[in-house]
Amino acid sequence: MVIVYESKTGFTRRYAEMLAAKTGLKVFHVSEISKVNPDEEVIFLGWMKVGKIQGLNKVREYKVVAVCGSGTARTAEPDVETVLKRNKIKGIPFFYLRGGCLPLKDIKGMDRILLGMFVGILKLRKDKDEKTAESIAIIENGFDGVREENLEPVLEWLKAR
Repeated sequence: MVIVYESKTGFTRRYAEMLAAKTGLKVFHVSEISKVNPDEEVIFLGWMKVGKIQGLNKVREYKVVAVCGSGTARTAEPDVETVLKRNKIKGIPFFYLRGGCLPLKDIKGMDRILLGMFVGILKLRKDKDEKTAESIAIIENGFDGVREENLEPVLEWLKAR
């Protein structure tokens, strides 16, 4: 079994490295997928964007036995069932890992433009709740939710196999 991951800003990479350190499994960035034996079982970790797990399609030909998606929200968004459907991973164990995001000022290119527009829209909402305020603060100031204990459900699943 190996760990394969896709990470844009380093939060998911940190989880992959933590999981490798705790399990002794080899870890590969998805760009190194050719180094993985096609018969090898894969735990895939990818960052999430609008409920879509980035990089997952690059490992579909492999024996993916579990998928971890990381994002900034407290729980998988929009919800676990939608994430499973959007990513076509029903029947495969899915684990959500709260990751993080860089401050808006540190994000580059189109992502910065789109997130800036998104924050603007959120700020204009008349019905702002605690979740909306948290989203604005996370995008503007950045957030690091990577915690070793967030891997516990994955480690428990591995132990039970």
